Amino acid sequence: MLTKILNRLCALAVVLSLTASLTGCDNDTPSLLPDSYPSMGEPVKVERAVLVYLLSDNSLGDGGFDRKNLADMIQAAKDGRLGDNRLLIYHDDSEADAPSLKEVTPFGLRILKSYDDSQTSISADRMSQAIADFKSYAPADNYGLILWSHATGWIQPLSPASMAAIMPLWFGEDRGKYMDVTTLARVLDGEDFDYVYFDCCHMASVEALYELRHVTDKFAGSCAELPADGMPYYETLPYLMATDADLEGAARTTFLKYDAKEGSARTCTMSVIDAAGLDRLAEATRAVFALHPVLPDDYSGQPFERTKFNGEPCYMFDMEHYMEALYSASTDRDLRKAYAEWLIALDECVTYQASTPWIFNKIKVDSHCGLSTYILRRDSDADTRGYRHLSWYGDVASVLFTNVSDEQ
Repeated sequence: MLTKILNRLCALAVVLSLTASLTGCDNDTPSLLPDSYPSMGEPVKVERAVLVYLLSDNSLGDGGFDRKNLADMIQAAKDGRLGDNRLLIYHDDSEADAPSLKEVTPFGLRILKSYDDSQTSISADRMSQAIADFKSYAPADNYGLILWSHATGWIQPLSPASMAAIMPLWFGEDRGKYMDVTTLARVLDGEDFDYVYFDCCHMASVEALYELRHVTDKFAGSCAELPADGMPYYETLPYLMATDADLEGAARTTFLKYDAKEGSARTCTMSVIDAAGLDRLAEATRAVFALHPVLPDDYSGQPFERTKFNGEPCYMFDMEHYMEALYSASTDRDLRKAYAEWLIALDECVTYQASTPWIFNKIKVDSHCGLSTYILRRDSDADTRGYRHLSWYGDVASVLFTNVSDEQ
């Protein structure tokens, strides 16, 4: 114990002598600690460590949004907002030659490990290695994970070379490649993260979260597209770094930041989902679908996607708006009872939700329950974008068309 204390005192003395020469944290280039910054010796176990898996070798990095967020993290550390806990970043950006694992300190970013460029950062092996390294450098009683990049929920991206071909690889654009949600679930299984915060678009999708329901206790994310500025880390990190992390507090803080803006900048949807409630929600949804309710022909749904440049339809709609439409179109008593049970399951599953009145001044939000879903009008709709391969389709949505004509 005495050795650890002396190491810390020595490190602090050196850091204080270096402080005057370190570049300040600005919004353009977060400072890196010099090579002379002393090692802290063997890592000491803390109450919480958080990993930000930050993939910005894409348009977000080109726009400098990662650097702005990193500067906010460093300022939060400088002001003591991380407590005694540790914040590490796996960062694959558009400026560095290769990815690295960094720690956020009050004096800048300390590089812990550099990786080669033989694997993309959305490969299962690379993500697994980064998580293992994170735990080795920052052992803790509790772990949190923030996923930072582009994302499209359950939707499999199309190949840029052929817009008709589905790419095999969803989360985290890295040099034009993506990780699908089933691969993400496999990588995170057994890693003991007690929360996953999606600082990326469209991840409050019931299909995506159902696929991930066994990897964590809680999720925070957005049904719609998020502004590129992302989460306000300076304000939210105290909630996320606490031993008993407060995801609702972090999500609420993010929402209120954007809700206070004007014009098209006033745009945000945020939700917190209790993973334990997703199985009951699936069962309740299946019970409604098993009664084969039929949507009115003129039903359009509450969309959460802006018009696509290539003319593709919207794939994400408010789940409660959809379920209420199924209920309202029928007088079946069993359906009424099943819908009442569904509402209870939804309330237990979604612990926080909020939306601005408009999304980028393009989509009016009249209904937002905190979860999006894809609407199947016929079984053949499941052939789009890999939907048929999702657990939600196999366990829940497929029952809509069991023993029912595809032309209903």
